[in-house]
Amino acid sequence: MSDPGTARKMTRAKLVVLGRDNCGKTALCVRFITKRFIGEYDHKKEVTYRCRPLVDKEAVDLEILDTVGKCAGPAPNSLESAIKWGDGFLIVYSVTDRSSFECVPRLKRLIDHVKQALGLPTVIVANKCDMENGRVVRTEEGEEMARELRCSFFELSVAESPAAVEAAASQLVREVRLEFHRHLLAMDKRSRMLQMRHALKSKLTRSKTMQW
Repeated sequence: MSDPGTARKMTRAKLVVLGRDNCGKTALCVRFITKRFIGEYDHKKEVTYRCRPLVDKEAVDLEILDTVGKCAGPAPNSLESAIKWGDGFLIVYSVTDRSSFECVPRLKRLIDHVKQALGLPTVIVANKCDMENGRVVRTEEGEEMARELRCSFFELSVAESPAAVEAAASQLVREVRLEFHRHLLAMDKRSRMLQMRHALKSKLTRSKTMQW
């Protein structure tokens, strides 16, 4: 017989990694899953990774969808499908590429539009902070944008800091867990309201029957 407490824990989640090409999305996924860094990828199609990390001492089965970057023009159906599929989102940009930074608000608006909801679990990651000579986006700009979009924010180097990559991904899992528990609470509240309505209706029916 399964433990009721365990049944109400979030045991799996689907994360989607978004952003323009060449900002480090695939490198981030591989770094988080394998702890290794590989700098060059021929990334022409979506890839789904699977892993089972511990986040706050609780294991979670993750599926991580690494999308192909596209920001200009209408969003392709594949991108909208990926957003519908996901529970939480990592939006990545490079501090050496302003166009990737400018893409972030559009991707966040697309998430809100496709999901028809605000405040969905989303973490913004500013990558390549080790490349200071090529930096064109200041840390303060990223922090301000994240505040405006109401997202968590991490500036890091996938190449140099596996701990920071793990921290960013773990934060997203925590936010997905929080959303999962909010959903459970909302379902419980709705169930209690329906039970109360049913009980009240039954009571009124019995009362009318007794009067006759």
